[in-house]
Amino acid sequence: MRSSRKDCFDSNRLDLASEERSSRCAAGGPGGLFTLATDENLGKCGSYELLVELAAGGMATVFLGRAADGRDAPLVAIKRPHRHLAKDKVYLTMLVDEARLASSIEHDHVVKVRELGFEGGEPFIVLDYVEGAALSEVRRELTAAGRAIDPRVAIRIGLDALAGLQAAHVLHDDEGRHLGIVHRDVSPHNILLGCDGLARVTDFGIAKAADRVQVTQTHEVKGKLAYLAPERIDRRRLCTVQSDVFSMAVVIWECIAGRRLFRGEEPIETLQEVMTAPIPSLRKLGAPVSEALDAVILRGLSRDLDVRYKTAAELSAALEQAARQERSGAIATHAEVASLMEALFGDQLRLRHEVIRGVLAGTGEAEHVFEVSGLSPRPAPTPEMRAREQQKLEAFAPPAPSERYAFGPPEKAPRRLGSARLQKLLAVGVGALLAVVAGRFFVARHREPVTPSAVVAAPTSRRVVVPLPFVASKVSFDDQSRDLAPPVDVVAFEVPRESGARHRVTAVSTDGARAEAYVREEDGVARPEGDGFAIESLETYPDEPPARGAPARPVVRRRVSAPRWTPPQPATQASASAKPVGSVKDGFTKLQ
Repeated sequence: MRSSRKDCFDSNRLDLASEERSSRCAAGGPGGLFTLATDENLGKCGSYELLVELAAGGMATVFLGRAADGRDAPLVAIKRPHRHLAKDKVYLTMLVDEARLASSIEHDHVVKVRELGFEGGEPFIVLDYVEGAALSEVRRELTAAGRAIDPRVAIRIGLDALAGLQAAHVLHDDEGRHLGIVHRDVSPHNILLGCDGLARVTDFGIAKAADRVQVTQTHEVKGKLAYLAPERIDRRRLCTVQSDVFSMAVVIWECIAGRRLFRGEEPIETLQEVMTAPIPSLRKLGAPVSEALDAVILRGLSRDLDVRYKTAAELSAALEQAARQERSGAIATHAEVASLMEALFGDQLRLRHEVIRGVLAGTGEAEHVFEVSGLSPRPAPTPEMRAREQQKLEAFAPPAPSERYAFGPPEKAPRRLGSARLQKLLAVGVGALLAVVAGRFFVARHREPVTPSAVVAAPTSRRVVVPLPFVASKVSFDDQSRDLAPPVDVVAFEVPRESGARHRVTAVSTDGARAEAYVREEDGVARPEGDGFAIESLETYPDEPPARGAPARPVVRRRVSAPRWTPPQPATQASASAKPVGSVKDGFTKLQ
């Protein structure tokens, strides 16, 4: 789960924290260390026999297990929260929501949750065991090998994940009511690639649904910031299936480009990039994609909801059509993706099988357990197997990224000149240099003297920087008024040089709150006088609509005083751009 994990908003790190390894291993990712322990050490969890500890993170421990009441029981992944979280109300409600939503989705491209149980008063979740790795782990392994995901493979992964998202988006309950599920955390960490070549969506812990137990608080934004849709963090505050479409388009773009799309040193900078940074075309980066495929991905990344694809199914259909128009075989098969997974993680998964055989050595059931779980045997590698794996790796993960993603075509090396031609060019060059020197000497002698008044004109205005108490969509400064698009929390005005140092500032936030103050200039920065800005704020509503039949709540206005603003150090060029205001709590970023 991701309710109090710092890595949830630190989206610029490619390496994963232990909590993320725990989440991957919950469905079978190879990351994390094994704990070679027997049944006597691990015991049971409900009706399940714990075989191997796969990973332990800050939120939970994940075990590999199987049902204890039958020889034909397949392997499952069991996620058990740490004791200090077992009684946490917020964590428990998220756990219940994840189990309920994911268990209701029956689709080949969604990791199924089989059961939510309790052992000794502590909860646990049982999931399908998918042998493979998260897409984020695949990207990290390829980066370490100096390679990138081939566009054919990236499109195959995108089509699979979009199919799983579409199944969640259109899900209805037994009574025919639309559940309105939005994943809200689509990212490479939550897309698992199995050794069967299928991509699966996982982790519905923060998904939005009409009847979830846990309700998102007002203005609270959940999910990894680099993959959030802009409408979720700007003034619109929307979260729909189109938000998942944008996040999935970011994932596909990054797989093909071999780098992050939105990157910031701080979480707030990443948010600013999501809202305003230009989105480059893959073809301009040098990626080997067709114009049609490039256009489809850019449309999926559009910040305009009227332009962006309305559903995951629409984006999927457009991707497939554009890819197949280019040439036959433009989309990798599941068998080809499986070959790439074996080439990358075959040794790690072979080690895992040996650990399981060691745990089940006394029962003689190891090979039967692998068979009923649908896992292929992993014999010791031979030189021929190693050679085939290397060939697969080269075929589906070409070298990356410098030359492959360089801007423009590579420059051709100049040819070596003959001696006679070289001498001729040198003579021409010396003559041209002498002509330039003579011309500059002539101009300097006949130049008219320049009067001091013509050097620099006296400035008629001065620049005043005005920090605001919140992200504002409109601001007035004395007689000047300005609409801010996008909204910012710092503005600058040009005022007449002869005007005084005291000014009146009024700002209106994106949700209608109004702030007023008299400010005084100090070193080019307008600082509020007295107790600071007087803020008249609006009480807003949560994302979810009120229950049917419930009376509408009136808008309440209240007058409060904001504390005196303490100015930052003089801004450098790197930090001069405005950044949205927000705070981070329990692993999520809350925008003010």
